[in-house]
Amino acid sequence: MRKLNKKHVMITFIPIIVMIVLIFWFVFRKTETLELIGNEKEVFMLNSIYEEKGTNLEDVEMIGNVDTSQEGQYEIKYQYKNQTVKRFVEVLNNKQIVMNLNGSQDTYVLKGQKYIESGCHVIDQNEGNLTDQVKITGKVDTQKVGDYEIIYSVQNKEGIYCSKKRTVHVVNEFEKNSHGIPVLMYHYVYTPDDLPKTINTNYILDSKLEEQLKYLKDQDFYFPSYQELSAYIKGEIDLPKKSVILTFDDGQKGFLKYGIPLLEKYQIPATSFIIASQNGKEKVKKYASEYITFQSHSYDMHKGGGNIGHGGIISALNMEQIKEDLLKAQNIVENTEAFAYPYGDVTVQGQQAIQEAEILCAFTTEYGKVKKGQDPTKLPRVRVLGESSLQSYIASLGM
Repeated sequence: MRKLNKKHVMITFIPIIVMIVLIFWFVFRKTETLELIGNEKEVFMLNSIYEEKGTNLEDVEMIGNVDTSQEGQYEIKYQYKNQTVKRFVEVLNNKQIVMNLNGSQDTYVLKGQKYIESGCHVIDQNEGNLTDQVKITGKVDTQKVGDYEIIYSVQNKEGIYCSKKRTVHVVNEFEKNSHGIPVLMYHYVYTPDDLPKTINTNYILDSKLEEQLKYLKDQDFYFPSYQELSAYIKGEIDLPKKSVILTFDDGQKGFLKYGIPLLEKYQIPATSFIIASQNGKEKVKKYASEYITFQSHSYDMHKGGGNIGHGGIISALNMEQIKEDLLKAQNIVENTEAFAYPYGDVTVQGQQAIQEAEILCAFTTEYGKVKKGQDPTKLPRVRVLGESSLQSYIASLGM
């Protein structure tokens, strides 16, 4: 009987064994399960940043997209071989969460100077102020010219996301402001169909305000934050020549009703200095806007009783009493970036209280522009007169 060659047998059977192993692997292999990264259902506020989290597997086909600039419900489908999973995304436009960036959304920094983080404010109609829960991501290298992104994001207890992006432009040069920053002081806004009982220079017609805002927008003005203004005063940074800050005193209903929509139309950030004891909490929530920061005009010092300046009661109070009022107002507006003296009256005790309350910038009604080296506890402003022409308004900017 012929003896089998072991080598020949091995050569014959190895391919057979390999084929059997492959068949078993193909038939009995463990199927990879397609799973979502993140939640199956997500909710975003209008104009928030949607980041696609994807799935746990590669080479997955994704069908659909999310447009957060449009309110609605979106479906994202992920397919991998014979498996399909879906994500459902809802975009809300009910203003439940409102985030406003401090200062201009496009921030400019000279190469080599420090980047000032201006932050943001967030109001949730159900949960209140969420500012301290905001996550800030992104870095700026001011030693290198370029554009950088800073992302501000927050999620409330209901799981609703809200986020915004700031673009920081580090540039070799821009025309510097050397004449001072005009901080414009407005008061009341009215319309031809909603006239106040009496009209004085503090009242401005909505059409005039719109004309001014359009000019600022068309001329590409820069709107620094109070953090940037503070750094400018200290000489730490330069600001662009065409820089301006808009403030509206008293939280008057005409401004809230007619002024805010105009600021939103032209996407110009502004400050509303409110008297916190006069329905302050309600105003902060009801009129929350992407372009409005609510700051203190005192809690209850906007009244007479003093003996200097315009007779505001602040001159009859000591430092501790003023500080107590400031802190009470801060609990309502939940900001410490700016303060407007009631009636514009300033005292030494008031200035001390401003420092104790850690307020960045305090404004009077004294006419003038904010310049480097000035005392941040008594900064001037430029009053906007309601009857002024556009030419006079432009002249007051000092450009």
